[in-house]
Parts: sequence; C-alpha cells; structure tokens
Amino acid sequence: MVLPTPAQVQAPATTPSRRTLETKGTTQPSPSAQRWELLASARKVTSRKSLRTCGLYSPEGQVSVSLTERGSASVAGLHTCGSKLCPVCNARTSGKQIGKVQKAAAKLMTGKGCALMLTLTIPHQRGDDLGDLLDALQGAWNASLSGRGGKVWKSYGRTHYLRALDYTHGVNGHHPHFHAVFFFDRMLTDSDLYWLELDLRTRWARSVKRLTGRDVVHAAVKLELVRGQGEGLTAVVRYVGKALTGALLEAVWSHGKTSGGRTLWQILSTAESNPRDRALWQECEVGFHKRRWFVVSRGFLDLAEDEEEKEETEEDTQRDSLVTLSDKLWRGLSQARLVGRFLTAAEQHQSQPERWKRWKLVCELSLTHPLDDWQTLVPASCWNTEIGEATGAR
Repeated sequence: MVLPTPAQVQAPATTPSRRTLETKGTTQPSPSAQRWELLASARKVTSRKSLRTCGLYSPEGQVSVSLTERGSASVAGLHTCGSKLCPVCNARTSGKQIGKVQKAAAKLMTGKGCALMLTLTIPHQRGDDLGDLLDALQGAWNASLSGRGGKVWKSYGRTHYLRALDYTHGVNGHHPHFHAVFFFDRMLTDSDLYWLELDLRTRWARSVKRLTGRDVVHAAVKLELVRGQGEGLTAVVRYVGKALTGALLEAVWSHGKTSGGRTLWQILSTAESNPRDRALWQECEVGFHKRRWFVVSRGFLDLAEDEEEKEETEEDTQRDSLVTLSDKLWRGLSQARLVGRFLTAAEQHQSQPERWKRWKLVCELSLTHPLDDWQTLVPASCWNTEIGEATGAR
C-alpha cells in the first residue's frame, strides 16, 4: 500500500459548505451531521472561546465513534463546552434531561395524577434588549408562581413542576418564553381549571405590567390539561423537548415556514453568511449568558435517578466503538468541514460498506502511519472521492 505525501495531493480551491453536505449523497443530512455542521458554523461566528474550541481536539489524542441504539453516530474523547448554545452539547444534555423527565413524569401521571402544561410569555417588540426581556420573564414567574401564587397551586394538589426556557425570533424581535409543566396528585375538574387559570392570568398580567409597563394579551398565558401514561405522557415529553432542544433540527434544513419565528438553530445556520444573523447570534450569546434553561422542583429528578443510572451503566458497557481515529485526523476533518459526511458514512456503514471501508482505512492509518500533516492530506483526499485514491490500493 502506498500512501501519498501531502505535497502529492492538491488541496481543493474551496471547502465544502453546508449546502454541499446537504445535496451530495443524501437529500438531507442525518441529525448528527446537522449538529456538527452547525457547530462548525458556530465556531466561525461565536464570541465565546469555549464554543470556538468545542469538539476540535481530544485531550487523550484519540477519538472514538460509536452508534447509539437508534443508529445515530456518537463521538467520544473530545473536549466539549457544555453550553446550551452549542448544537452538539445541547443535544447531549437535552437528551439526558428529556429521558429523566419521561421517567419521572410516568410515575407522577399514574392513577389519578394529571399534568397541566403552561406557556408563559411577555410583550415584546423589535429593538427590545434580550437580557431585559429575560429579566422581566423571570421576574413575572417569581411574582406569579412563587410565594402566595405557589401556595395556590399547592392547595389544588400540585406535587412537582418543571420549567424550560424556549426562544424564537420574529417580526417583533426576541421572543423568549417559558414552557412549564405542573403535576398534580389528582384529576383537576373544570372548576379547578377555571380558578387556577383566573388566578394565574391575574398575577401574570399584574407582574408584567409592573416590570415592563406593558399590557399582556390573552395569548400570553396558555394552559392544557393532559393525563395518562399514553398520550398524556407523550404530550408532556414533546412539549418539554421542544424547549430543551430548540425545536427539531430538521427545521433548519427545511425550506418551509415555521410558526412563531426562527429558532436559535435556524439563526445559526445562516449566521456565517448573513451579517445581520451573525450580530443576532452574538446578541443571543450575551443575553443568554448564565441563564437557567431548565428548572425542576426539589425531588423531581430523584424519581428517575436509580433507573437512569442503571440504564447509563448498561449503555456504557454495551456500546462498542465502531472506529477510532487520531486527534490529528479529527482536526483535519473539522477544518475541511467533513465531520458530518464522516459521521453519515459511519451511520450507513452496513448499507454502504465499500464507502465505509475507505473511511475506516484512513482512520486506522491515522493511528499507525508516521504522517504528521493529516490536516493537509485528508481534506484533499476526501474532496472528490471521500478518501478515494489517497489510501492507495485497498
């Protein structure tokens, strides 16, 4: 086998873009590919060093790729930032949070238990500062659902609650809002719902007026009652999941309109090429700094703790690495914006074995071959043929 030197390989004039990744090979990239492509965009536009270096290198010098039970590519061994504004770290932490919510909610919604889903927002208009809106939103929550307001809900059998911060941007500017779920130990009657909604609307309108000087509209407070471990539990998980993940990533690549404005990920997907969206993204980074995205009542997550820890242990022991590659090769793939294509090939390794065979060979060579400049070799070799002739005879 003959491996060419970097000097023998001509680098491409341009690097692959998100649109190239979208249209070449598949009509839509996999969720893993989408997240890593968005992270590559975030590195270009972010003002945060932690996000700029997230997923770029491995402290141990090696990166391993495995597949989850659903067949999605999972990458281990990398330095990560843990930020909710990072599409890769967000998906990882949100997935764990949603799993715990599902297990805890299932226990709370058995028998006579039910849940009340709330959407709470405040008046907003273009030009409002995001930080000021978030302060007002949090202040209205404290004034309406803490203290006396909280005691009202407890008197109706409220046992636990959770709250997730969601965000969109539309014609009226920033639109932060809360998705909250209150769990009750009994089934609420129509009369209960009437008085709870009346109390909440009164407190919410009064607190928002005091904090912003603006009147709230009727749609600022929405309530929906659900029950049962079937449709009710599914509704709760979807409702919380939308806020935690910032809507489905498929919407980023969709050309259709979405209701309620653009999500964070839709803004990020165009921030690299659109100066206005770049400025908007950086404004979001400042506004969301040190904000609490997910809040639960004391003891809520303990309901799922034992089962969750057991499943995580089993998952860690059962998941085998599909391939291991060197840190230098990973950096080369990241620099060339080929991580998404690489992970898609890993997910399709059974349906397209020849394609994966070439990728795997380069990964193995990166661990054994004494070549230092993988960052020059790999992007060029992958540009036209995805490894192709750069590996020599197969």
